Amino acid sequence: MNPEPDGTSVPLPAWLREIDLALCAHPQILLTGNVRDLYRLPDPAHDGMVRFMVLTEAVWSVAQARGYGALLTYSNGVGVEISHHIPEGGLQAAQAVLREADVEAGRPLHMTQVRDLVTAVTDLARRRQNGPPIALVLSDAARLFTGDLQLSPDERLFLATADRLAYRATPVGNGYNTVFWVLDREHDLPAWFASGNHTLRITGIPEPDLTARLETASDLVAVLPDVSPDIDERQIVIRRFAEASHGMRIRSMRDVVRLARAAGIPGSRVDDAVRAFRVGVPDNPWQSAGLRDRLRAADKELGNRVLGQPDAVRRVLDILARSATGLSGAHTGGQSKPRGVLFFAGPTGVGKTELAKALAELLFGDENAYLRFDMSEFSAEHSEARLIGAPPGFIGHDAGGELTNGIRQQPFRVVLFDEIEKAHTKLLDKFLQILDDGRLTDGRGGTVYFTEALIVFTTNLGIIVPGEDNKPVENVTDEQELPEIEERVRQYIEIFFRHLIGRPELYNRVEQSIVVFDFLRPEAALEIADRAIGRVADAVRRNFGTELQFSDEAREQLLQEATFNLRNGGRGIVAAMESTLLNPLARELFAHPPEPGRTLRVASIERQGQNYELVME
Repeated sequence: MNPEPDGTSVPLPAWLREIDLALCAHPQILLTGNVRDLYRLPDPAHDGMVRFMVLTEAVWSVAQARGYGALLTYSNGVGVEISHHIPEGGLQAAQAVLREADVEAGRPLHMTQVRDLVTAVTDLARRRQNGPPIALVLSDAARLFTGDLQLSPDERLFLATADRLAYRATPVGNGYNTVFWVLDREHDLPAWFASGNHTLRITGIPEPDLTARLETASDLVAVLPDVSPDIDERQIVIRRFAEASHGMRIRSMRDVVRLARAAGIPGSRVDDAVRAFRVGVPDNPWQSAGLRDRLRAADKELGNRVLGQPDAVRRVLDILARSATGLSGAHTGGQSKPRGVLFFAGPTGVGKTELAKALAELLFGDENAYLRFDMSEFSAEHSEARLIGAPPGFIGHDAGGELTNGIRQQPFRVVLFDEIEKAHTKLLDKFLQILDDGRLTDGRGGTVYFTEALIVFTTNLGIIVPGEDNKPVENVTDEQELPEIEERVRQYIEIFFRHLIGRPELYNRVEQSIVVFDFLRPEAALEIADRAIGRVADAVRRNFGTELQFSDEAREQLLQEATFNLRNGGRGIVAAMESTLLNPLARELFAHPPEPGRTLRVASIERQGQNYELVME
């Protein structure tokens, strides 16, 4: 319980003021949204003070001020309870309801008994000419019903009775004998009941906004460990706490403080406590000394793994450095966004996917910290169930989604969405929530956080574009320099998102993360082919204990065949190497297995129809 810093009174939130007025005009009120939270409200018993209340306390605070005499609550497994601190007349009215319904406080009820309880509350008002009104809160109304798809006869009769009672309700004093239905979602009750009854008021309780989180952080900062008494420094901690807790509820903010105290996380690092609460891991690989050391040497390492793309590698490392230093989102105040977002664009086979894999190994020391989705498999609208899980009532609901399950199991990872332009346009809307809030709600209603993930999109947009007759034409070629390629590719990506699919908001969020890859140039292609030859020789040495050597003529032939056509980039080089070297070599080794320790030397390569033959010395 805390006073306001400036001594002013605490205003009621809009949703509670709505309930206050609804008590006068609606016999039944349906509460949805953030109904399981704590609420920072004025304490009726202490003027000018505030305290955190649960929903029933908040409802009772306004009902009591409106002249209500008692508040009954019912929840599964607990039964009926009568609120404390009620006047004698209200207690008598509450006890009269229990007698009328023939139920006892503190005992779970069957559906027919709950129906009798709601009936008794409403009928009591019709029979009594005086006395204060009372309220009944069904605190977990959706859990009264057992079926997701179809109500049982008793459940349907209960709702039909409640619907009828709402129309025949009689005013009492300043209000009604009010029934509150508490639901996580409005559609937890049938539409004919929730939306079809005009006497029923639907009130949504929002999640706390920045102002509410700032007020809560101001209350909680005093119990964070090692917070400086300096007012300015405390204000910095309060602000960081409120911004880092974007999307969190007041109850969770209180639990963050408990976690910080248990883990010894000082108040100056309250954002680390928030991160640990979300992902369940107190360690932060993004700010480890080892990662910073690896990033300093990463320019050369990534350049050796992804050949011919120095500009792209440099751009990527700049974004990673921002993430490792905690500056991601610093200019916008957003602390709940993913650690980094990369949008790789460029020709096929130039290293976009390979760079994403390399980043997983660089960042987390494990290439398995890499989750890839081929978005060509998500071209249908219903395919979103594969990502986030099927909604309730559909097959596979309990299994969850591939994306949400993967992030929940390992929040520190690179998530690659390959060929993003092939995904269904409605599926793209899911990425807005990830990029803005760093979280996603799965099919089971659980929240998954992407605040520790690096999100990578790849695309071939802007390389081949529709011409005037809708036939594909080359928008860029390898005859152009990288600055011109980058400009033309960026222009087409903007056209695609803004005009062709009507998703300008998504383009706005990835525009500054676009990294355009160059075409594979001849010098890089030769090095890729040469490395491929070396890997084949290593495999022969490992599997047969035999050295594989090439004459200058044979090596030159292999390099020319592999790099003759660079249209398919590195993949084309690997495919050509399979035809010219791997296939004839496998034929030779199968027909004449070499003895360990022997040296095989390829003198030249001859083409015979569609196949190649190795001429051995």
